[in-house]
Amino acid sequence: MTVEKKDKQNSNDQKNWLEWLVFGVSLFLLVGILGYLLYQTIQHKPGEPDIYAEAMADPSELAPNRYLVSIFNKGGATAEEVVIEFKLYKSGAEKEKSELSVAFVPKDSESKGWITFSGKLETTDSVATRVISYKKP
Repeated sequence: MTVEKKDKQNSNDQKNWLEWLVFGVSLFLLVGILGYLLYQTIQHKPGEPDIYAEAMADPSELAPNRYLVSIFNKGGATAEEVVIEFKLYKSGAEKEKSELSVAFVPKDSESKGWITFSGKLETTDSVATRVISYKKP
């Protein structure tokens, strides 16, 4: 092999600035993602589910006493088989009960559902919510 062939072969092996730029950006992204995942793994603290529910009136033509239910899990674990009880109060007296079952509520999430009571919605109505049970998977 002559000197000219070696020089020509070496010049073809050198990377241009665009290849180095792509390599640098890719390396930066890869190291950043791995660092973030490592940080999340170190900082993760397993916990218990923290479930609560809110009910807001959401009447419709066919269901005038319907409520939109938002179920929140602010805890550090998923909850399964969540059962929530709702009590409808009229003039301070309990008039009716309802229950809502949800298959699962992931950690740091919100699920929605609806419940319906009989009768028409009145301005003096209030709904109390209580989580009856759930289990950790």
